[in-house]
Amino acid sequence: MTRYTIFAAFACTSLLAAPVLAADNPIIGAPSPIPHPVANYLPITIDKNNCLMCHREQPADRARQKGEIPRSHYAAPGKLAGERFECMLCHAESSQAKPLAPVNANDATED
Repeated sequence: MTRYTIFAAFACTSLLAAPVLAADNPIIGAPSPIPHPVANYLPITIDKNNCLMCHREQPADRARQKGEIPRSHYAAPGKLAGERFECMLCHAESSQAKPLAPVNANDATED
């Protein structure tokens, strides 16, 4: 096996093992889309993350509610992990565009 095959196998296993945290997620394991415009909140920098004005950390004593940031995104209570600080790296702004074709990404098969 090449290192790319090993990486691909690891990536697929990680994605399949990841729980779906948002009920409105269109693709299993994918980060939830951002349901509002984001232009006024950008750019996100190490000194300024305007997402944190409204979105708060999930409390430890209950399940995550919509709009709360999962505990997995934090390095310590109240401190976002460095790789999770730039929300737009994983979460995309939702679009009102019509799909190009009716496709269910969860039904993808290999030929």
